[in-house]
Amino acid sequence: MRRPQGTGTLLIASAVLSVGGYLVLGTQFGWPAVLDEPASRALDAFVESAVWVRFGFYLFLLSSLVLVPAAIGLHDHLDRRTTAGASVAAFGVLGAFAQMLGWVRWPITVPGLADAWSDPGATATSREATAAAYDVLNGYAGAALGEHLGWLLQGIWAVGVAVLVLRDGRTPTWFAGLGLTLAAMWAVAVPTATAVGLATLELWGLNAYTAWYLWLAAFGVLLLRRPQAPVAQADAVGDDRAARNRVSSTRQ
Repeated sequence: MRRPQGTGTLLIASAVLSVGGYLVLGTQFGWPAVLDEPASRALDAFVESAVWVRFGFYLFLLSSLVLVPAAIGLHDHLDRRTTAGASVAAFGVLGAFAQMLGWVRWPITVPGLADAWSDPGATATSREATAAAYDVLNGYAGAALGEHLGWLLQGIWAVGVAVLVLRDGRTPTWFAGLGLTLAAMWAVAVPTATAVGLATLELWGLNAYTAWYLWLAAFGVLLLRRPQAPVAQADAVGDDRAARNRVSSTRQ
């Protein structure tokens, strides 16, 4: 038996964890603006609220981790019999892992840099070395892996999921269309803004991302209310849908 309720629970959990991390870091750490600050200010801010910062990024880390089984579950419930469906799921899994590689630096590696930075016995040379190490780590794990690769892969997954929901036919068209619109908005805005350094566009994209995450949670609620279907019945539906697609392609 297929259980969409499990996938729905994972989507809701990921959204709750992500929003929680956003609220904690936004109020205690000045995130995401602090990411553009020089090492001296960022490390000082980390030292002032280290416990809250680590807690907030652990929430982000768990949010991305939960998306791995959620992406696989959505593939199973929306389109488990085509290459396109498998490709969408792969982007979701890879995007979640890329984001986790970005998040994990904050609770694991940055605390050591913060301790070295705030050490009363540190010399000017050692502090400069610590700041340089932070800048390199922030540029690679943050900008390259988390923000560029992670956002890009997850953006492709978000658009792909919305398209699959639209094609699935078991969800209201307006709701699926809303998800596709929000996903397309942030999937373009956030990677573009981080690549060229447009703070206004990045903020606009992050707001769209938050709205999309709420949509994802709402879709999780719909999955919780969706009755489970026997595998044979679901496969038959998938075969029928694939056959219709092949016939449509032949006619075109």
